[in-house]
Amino acid sequence: MNTMRKICLLVAMILPMYLWAVTPEQQASDANRAYYAGHYDHAAALYEKLSQAGFASPVLFYNLGNAYFKLGNMPMAILYYEKAHKLAPADDDITHNIRLANTRLVDKIEPVPVLFYIRWWNSARNIFSPDGFAKTSLTLFSIFWILLAIYFLARRRGVRITSFYFAMLFLIAAITGMILAADTHHNALNPDEAIVMEASASVKSSPDDKSVDVFVVHEGTKVTVMDRIGDWKEVRIANGNSGWIQTKTIREI
Repeated sequence: MNTMRKICLLVAMILPMYLWAVTPEQQASDANRAYYAGHYDHAAALYEKLSQAGFASPVLFYNLGNAYFKLGNMPMAILYYEKAHKLAPADDDITHNIRLANTRLVDKIEPVPVLFYIRWWNSARNIFSPDGFAKTSLTLFSIFWILLAIYFLARRRGVRITSFYFAMLFLIAAITGMILAADTHHNALNPDEAIVMEASASVKSSPDDKSVDVFVVHEGTKVTVMDRIGDWKEVRIANGNSGWIQTKTIREI
């Protein structure tokens, strides 16, 4: 009987905690209210809790970036804008805010011109999210099968030829869409870019504190991570310069 009473008492203590627990939707709503009330530090803290709990969406990261932007924390603002951009590359508001935040940075780095086919591929990759590419590809595959059916069932030679060529066109477009979906999905799950978090960080010639300083980067600068050794990462900035930086000075997007 004592054991049963203890179990009942434990349930009575725990049940209200579940009933009164704050849901993610309520927490997001509280964060939004705090933001619009001008309590940006409180809003950022609430958004961060959602992010740390495993929630990830363009809206969440965009709002979190906005909160940090209002607080004047440009590295964190850019970090979350870039996270939002990875999930919604075609969103103009996110792109605009990334550019705006970058105007507040110390480093003004001129990017190296990109080869035209890489530029085209990157532009194509930014049209949709991975889910958007996957859905578009499935639609194109469906049209391909319809056109293929027309090719086999049609009696008129002109209709058969037209349906065949259009079927091949839609097949190529669908395969390209699947490749873009896989590429954007891989890019989102395997970050190879990071944001400098410290006010000033030395980039060295090798992963060693005693090695020569190659150049210096400042907070908010985006770098591409190329290699990792222990507590060091080899990074490259937009102008092509590269070197080694301590992992603690950057946060991956």
